[in-house]
Amino acid sequence: MEKSKNLTNLSIIIGLLGVLALVGAWVAGAAGTVLGMNQQHLYWDAAVLLLAAIWLKLGAIYHKS
Repeated sequence: MEKSKNLTNLSIIIGLLGVLALVGAWVAGAAGTVLGMNQQHLYWDAAVLLLAAIWLKLGAIYHKS
C-alpha cells in the first residue's frame, strides 16, 4: 500500500477520534466528566487530535506524487 494511502486512512481515524472527543466535551458540560475526563481535558484532546489529522492529511498530499 502506498504511503499516502496509509497517511490518509490514519488521518481519517484520528480526525474521527477528535470529533468524538469534541462531542464528549459537549456532553460532559462544565461540571461533568466523560470516561473520567473533564470538559477542559476533552477540549484539549480534540484540538490536538484534529491538528494531528490535518498534519497527516498534508503529509499524504505531499507524498502523493
